[in-house]
Amino acid sequence: MQDSSMLYVAIPAMDEPGLARTLSDIADQSRLPAWVGVCINQPESYLHDGDREHARIAESNQETFRRISAMQAEKPFPYALEIIDRFRPGKAWDSRHFGVGWARKTVMDRALEVARQKGEDLRRAILVCMDADTRYPENYLESIQKQFSVYPQAVGLANPYYHETAGAPASLALAMLRYESYMKAYALNLLRSGHPYAFTAVGSSMACTLEAYRRIGGITPFKSGEDFYFLQKLSKYGPLIRYSPALSHPACRLSSRVFFGTGPALGKGLEGHWESYPFYPYRLFSRMQDAYSALPGLFRSGVPDSRLDFWQAAFGPLWWEKPRRHAGENARQFVKTCIGKFDALRSLQFLKASYRQDDRQDWENLRELVSFLLFSSPASAGWNEDSEPGSRFAARMEALVSDASIKGLPDLSLQDWQSLRDFLHLSEYRWLEKQALLP
Repeated sequence: MQDSSMLYVAIPAMDEPGLARTLSDIADQSRLPAWVGVCINQPESYLHDGDREHARIAESNQETFRRISAMQAEKPFPYALEIIDRFRPGKAWDSRHFGVGWARKTVMDRALEVARQKGEDLRRAILVCMDADTRYPENYLESIQKQFSVYPQAVGLANPYYHETAGAPASLALAMLRYESYMKAYALNLLRSGHPYAFTAVGSSMACTLEAYRRIGGITPFKSGEDFYFLQKLSKYGPLIRYSPALSHPACRLSSRVFFGTGPALGKGLEGHWESYPFYPYRLFSRMQDAYSALPGLFRSGVPDSRLDFWQAAFGPLWWEKPRRHAGENARQFVKTCIGKFDALRSLQFLKASYRQDDRQDWENLRELVSFLLFSSPASAGWNEDSEPGSRFAARMEALVSDASIKGLPDLSLQDWQSLRDFLHLSEYRWLEKQALLP
């Protein structure tokens, strides 16, 4: 067993009966962590508000705690385990501080505190975020540590992921496959355009150095989307790794514990509401990249051209004057400041404001992306070679995008979505393997 003193794991847990399995999985890792922190949490009101679902969650948390305690007493885990109690009377969240954001912050802040007490070199100590409903291969932690060794300048990692749908009802599996295809298509279009925020935020699949965590002031405890904002903040501080050979496998699971994210998206999808998850046309990503390309000219002239019109709509008249003045004669600093303003959130807002979800047009946008990935992308080389594992998708994808009977997304079968998701996943994975670092 190699030295593992530099790995710290943070897990939020509310209504997670699978937590014991996750802790056992961590014990089987080829590289053990020095410390694992779990924040079992719920609002204080769940203990007495009379709501049956809240009472069930409170009991679930109690049972999870009892089971973990019994396991630890019978045979201690091969790492330091700390349970942070935010679920029992007097310790559960108040009305202002609750949700996954506060749970992640609580356990991640504690990891930093423990590492400092141990005298760790925070520049080399790695904080890994995991979830109790996600499965991880035995080399997961070792792969993450190796990636930070390969890219010592990196401050964080957005690990590749692949949702498992085996055993899920067909309707739920289809919703999961469509939602993940949306996520993969979004990420691939960011990669295709060379977008400066080309990463995917999945809370169960991210990591950072503890020094970077300290420097950026930790994670902001949003009630939903805390992973997105955290990786966005990290990417503004330094380079992100976007590839690791060991995938995380989040569950295909309905959930109402957060306001947006995978669980609520599946719930909306099962009701036929996909308005928030369209397949955007590539021209919109190209427009964003054209705007970034116009920034050096704006610095020189002080006059924006039409490529920056939507920036003016976002930031108001003369938005560029202050960063231009502060940059002095440093054009690169000006561009960096502007990219920091029009970030991953602004990009998503631009896309949402510029395109309305439409099943027929979405299918045309998805067909165009698949064709690009098959024949023109950095991931396309070898699709049609017999020796390539991905070659089995090529014929299927070509047939699918050429099928005249498919007029829109509702015409796609469960098997079609399975093939599309797997093709998009492999394309993204191969692309990121070649371009692992987001500078």
